[in-house]
Amino acid sequence: MYDVIVVGLGPGGISLLKSLENSNLKVLAVERGIFPKKKPCAGGLTPKAYSILKEKFPEIDRVVRERAYEFFLYNGNREVVLSSRRVLTYLTDRAELDHFLFNSLNHSKFSLHLGESALSVEIEEGRVKLKTEKDSYVGRVLVDSSGVNSRIARQLNVNREIGFTYERDLKVRKNELIVDFSNFNWGYYWVFPKGEWVTSGLGEFKKWSNLRGKLIEFERKHGIYGNVLWESGFPIPAGKRKNDVLRKNVLFVGDSGGLVDPLTGEGIFYAARSGILAGECLKRFFEKLDAEELKSYKRKIDREFGGEFFWARVVGKLFFSFRGLNLSLVERSEKIANLTAELLSGEVPYRKALMRYAGILLRAPFRR
Repeated sequence: MYDVIVVGLGPGGISLLKSLENSNLKVLAVERGIFPKKKPCAGGLTPKAYSILKEKFPEIDRVVRERAYEFFLYNGNREVVLSSRRVLTYLTDRAELDHFLFNSLNHSKFSLHLGESALSVEIEEGRVKLKTEKDSYVGRVLVDSSGVNSRIARQLNVNREIGFTYERDLKVRKNELIVDFSNFNWGYYWVFPKGEWVTSGLGEFKKWSNLRGKLIEFERKHGIYGNVLWESGFPIPAGKRKNDVLRKNVLFVGDSGGLVDPLTGEGIFYAARSGILAGECLKRFFEKLDAEELKSYKRKIDREFGGEFFWARVVGKLFFSFRGLNLSLVERSEKIANLTAELLSGEVPYRKALMRYAGILLRAPFRR
């Protein structure tokens, strides 16, 4: 009998384990991959994602490949360069990032089972039984952080809104971080430089078809040619005001619970933060043996993330309805450009950004 069973060791699961290192709880972690393992992901860390990981893993700069101070934004043939004196995005390779995070744990504190896939769960009174391809395990609480393709989330009918992405790693040098909004209903194309290679990809929440063909068209538009090192399509969830992250004594962290920014697709911050919140709730649960402490996890998630996800959708609707006008304003107004940089880097909440944006526009006509 384990106190806690953790399924999936990405930033969410590893942040959870880091929070439990000194708890004296009996913890089993099950991960289907072997580190280093490829993870479909653009690999960009917003400043808030970088900060939360650096607090837990101080040597994270070892796996930061590039720091971006400029975004090259496109809509059709219009190019707008968004610059900042501060880092807008820290660029990583997810295989390197996850491997570093995993190696930063004190492995002696946990039972670690790598190369073992979770198949199903049975929720019983006061315990959870996990079945894997190799064995079965029983725990008081299970935390699922195994990502958007989680079998456990599907089995327990976790309600998530899903979009799709397609991504390639190409052997080519490109210094510019490109974001192109052309011809998307709700999504964008990106190029993230990683030194000797780039990650080129696109994602769409509202409507998707032939994403690979669309990706190749964008690569030609931006002159991205090189040997393909890896490519794949994969789903991506979108967070909501009310998030489905709890089933009795099963908690869902990160993509498993749909905790991804519905406008930018940024998920690493929300994975790490939800892992930390789950860890705090678990420690209180085992101190008090009160099921209300598990229920508090959902309340905390909705309180911290729900409003931000709601306002991300509001901002997204306004942006995609008037994207040409918005990019024109970014180009013409230093204040709006600075605000956009803060918003894209995750340094200002969506609601606050929207209020500031409206204030700038309302004051503008009265200036001489």
